[in-house]
Amino acid sequence: MIENPKIAIIGLGYVGLPLAVAFAEKFPTIGLDINTARVDELQKGIDSTLEVENDHLKSVLVQNGVVLDKAGAKGLYCTTAITDISDCNVFIITVPTPTDKHNRPVLT
Repeated sequence: MIENPKIAIIGLGYVGLPLAVAFAEKFPTIGLDINTARVDELQKGIDSTLEVENDHLKSVLVQNGVVLDKAGAKGLYCTTAITDISDCNVFIITVPTPTDKHNRPVLT
């Protein structure tokens, strides 16, 4: 097991956000997404997709990722800056997989 995990969740959609919130209850977690509007609303404690209740989201949010560097820290910081995940040691990718015309995943 990794000692002092710091988790990066890449993609904050219907899979990534609930996963990030769950991890943030126990571990420092950084949620990364390319959608600036999505990250802005999440940092305000609002999930427009309704995957996570807003009160639950607000209960794990931190407004500054530096807070997560402290020993024993836990919480979720959402960002669009890839540099914010540079010191993470666990990476989970939850982005859409493209499919072909037969609905098979394109993994190239």
